[in-house]
Amino acid sequence: MGKEALSLATLEPMSNEYVRSAGTIETVETLEAIASSVCTLNSVQVALVTIRLDFALKGRTGNNYADLVRRSVRYYLEHLRSLVRRTDSVFLLDHSFYFLLAGANHQGGEIVQERLWDGLLWHINNTFEVDYLHPSKITIGHSACSTPFIDVYQCINTACEPLRSFDLQPEKPASRTSGTKDAELTELARKLGVPYVSFLPRKLPARVQRLVDPTLAQELRCIPIGRNRDILTVAMSNPQDQLVLDRLRKETGLNIFPVLAHPRELQTVLEQI
Repeated sequence: MGKEALSLATLEPMSNEYVRSAGTIETVETLEAIASSVCTLNSVQVALVTIRLDFALKGRTGNNYADLVRRSVRYYLEHLRSLVRRTDSVFLLDHSFYFLLAGANHQGGEIVQERLWDGLLWHINNTFEVDYLHPSKITIGHSACSTPFIDVYQCINTACEPLRSFDLQPEKPASRTSGTKDAELTELARKLGVPYVSFLPRKLPARVQRLVDPTLAQELRCIPIGRNRDILTVAMSNPQDQLVLDRLRKETGLNIFPVLAHPRELQTVLEQI
């Protein structure tokens, strides 16, 4: 699948069925364990959503780095666990997540796929990498099957085929100058207490883009990149610009969560919209 531009969370309000849960996460070592769970479900149909995280070595090896990867994987999965029902089964296999949605059909799987995709991207870009690693690439897919579950492995394999993917690594090696600028902005973001987003979406989701008119985005030099309930995440070169924040709050009727973005990235996206 082609690489997809980054879209942060655009989560709509969740129904009571999807209220944050304390559901369990089961760690497994083989796909057979997941297949067995599908076959023993007390349901005539089931949808499956899978997510895989890949991490770049970045020149780091050894037990400390491996432990950091494991903690990061668990950290992201625990957040996603709250976006599905308590009764849904969630499995962790290496760096892959499997969400078994009992009673859901293909359409239900697609809906949950979109919810998890948006939630994961939003969470990654609102997490400081000093605490947890950002994955270098993420993929997601889904499938569904019905009783008798004779095609369960086909169902799993289909769900593992990426329907969406995003590579968080730059397409070209960053120059020494840009690398220095990123380091400076990362440090500035820490001082301001906001996330730093080094790469912005080249194509904004329509449900996010329509919240801020392109003319207004050009005027204020900002890009809406995600929505989580009544909070709109906006990329800016100056997250402390209170005039811009107040204007956005008035125009959208939402609370504004500013993040710091590279001026070059902002200019590139603004030219495209």
